[in-house]
Amino acid sequence: MVSLSSIVSWLWRFRIAFITILFVLGAGIFDEHSALNIFLLTRNNHELQQNIAQFEQQYKEDSRALRLMDNSPEAVEKVARVKLFMKKANEDVYVVVNDSDE
Repeated sequence: MVSLSSIVSWLWRFRIAFITILFVLGAGIFDEHSALNIFLLTRNNHELQQNIAQFEQQYKEDSRALRLMDNSPEAVEKVARVKLFMKKANEDVYVVVNDSDE
């Protein structure tokens, strides 16, 4: 059976290697600027860049629709009929709901 003093002497012999391994693990995993944290921040940054691109595209489409509504009364009427379900006084509007999505 291995005695406690032989285990301690073996650990003492490789103390620099153990300290180096502990330092690398601590800096690589637990530090604020660790490789794991950098990976997570990079992934989050990529998701945010995708959201920015989506919002910019939506902004362009909405700006185009707004400019069109400023110049055309037909566009205003179309938006009022389609999005707000408005109708003229002498007509009936039927809304068809598609239940196939459920």
